[in-house]
Amino acid sequence: MKIGALIVLYHPDREMTEKVVGCLLRQVEEVCIVDNSDQNNKALFDQTDGKTHYIFMGGNKGIAAAQNRGISHFAERGFDYLISCDQDTLIDDDTIARLLQTMTDLQQEGIKVAAVAPIGIDHYSHQPITYNIAKIGKTRIAGHDLLEVTHTMNSMSLIPVPLFKEIGGMEEDLFIDAVDCEWCWRARHKAGARSFYDTHIFMEHTLGIATKKVAGKRAIHITPAFRMYYQYRNYLWLLRRRYTPKRWVAGNGIKYIVKFFYYTIISPGRRSYFRQITKGVKDGLKGKQQ
Repeated sequence: MKIGALIVLYHPDREMTEKVVGCLLRQVEEVCIVDNSDQNNKALFDQTDGKTHYIFMGGNKGIAAAQNRGISHFAERGFDYLISCDQDTLIDDDTIARLLQTMTDLQQEGIKVAAVAPIGIDHYSHQPITYNIAKIGKTRIAGHDLLEVTHTMNSMSLIPVPLFKEIGGMEEDLFIDAVDCEWCWRARHKAGARSFYDTHIFMEHTLGIATKKVAGKRAIHITPAFRMYYQYRNYLWLLRRRYTPKRWVAGNGIKYIVKFFYYTIISPGRRSYFRQITKGVKDGLKGKQQ
């Protein structure tokens, strides 16, 4: 059983990236590093061991395009599974083996699996992420306590490589936001492939650059202004697709209304946020449909 790890970089911190790569090399047959940075960082990585492969994209082509390069790399080499990892995510040394066990047990039960992932522990609150927008329900299958969801997050999702041939790769026009969501929805729509979190496997995960309470109650994750363009544009693109879950549309609709008022009225840099949001809305309304 060949497992590869895929990391997409963007102006990485050298020390953290070395830790992440070292952690993954202890658990998989090969690590493929796809770099969206403006400068070539090949010198940061020792590729003499034959287990590290570096691809420089020549600038930021988006996470989806970078992931597709890594997916092609593993598919051409006959890998069975890949696990996608953010450049700042560290996991326990048995995490991937445990995810693989969950995956194979589900497959032996006759379930077509799109992805299995660990529960994220929010870096800022130190609490488990709830996944309310993606939640289908809790279930127990083959001795595993699982949360079935419409989609998993990109980081630490274990995916069968052959499924990409059937479903297709990541949608590059989305560039960054909702890329993981859309692929899982498409996998379920086209092939009946299901996505799960194993509730006994954990990782620390960072959402945005900070967390703020709004109206003393609702927490929102703070993201850079440029990300607002993709969030609002992609939301308007995806809500018109027949396979996009209604719960995701409703939940994010509320969230983006709250974010609009926070970012454009309260937040530092509100002019920049306002420009990015309004541009995203404009392009989303006139943009692609599928």
